[in-house]
Amino acid sequence: MHVSTDSGSGAATTVDRNSVALARSKEDLAREFRNLIRDGEAFMRATTNLSGEALAQAREQFGLQLAKMRTQIGTASRVAVDRSRKAALATDEYVHTNPWPAIGAAAAVGFLIGAVLSRR
Repeated sequence: MHVSTDSGSGAATTVDRNSVALARSKEDLAREFRNLIRDGEAFMRATTNLSGEALAQAREQFGLQLAKMRTQIGTASRVAVDRSRKAALATDEYVHTNPWPAIGAAAAVGFLIGAVLSRR
């Protein structure tokens, strides 16, 4: 999401940076989730022939990995929420600094929605 501004307020740059950072956080979270699934599948394959102490050790290792993932997901979630708030604040600042372009954009979106709905 890139918003340009002629006022030099820096709000558009902040929105752009926050959008990129949020996309990275989402990618990191998705990658970590895929890793968790892969580790879970590996655990299932590795424990099919195990019993007793070997199974307990495998469960412990998987439990540690799962706890690590919970921590990372919690951290990524907090980062995503924080960055979303920063993006919203930057957008709010931009709209207050440049109300007419925002009003024009909202009118254009409304017109497009009206045009699409009137064709049905």
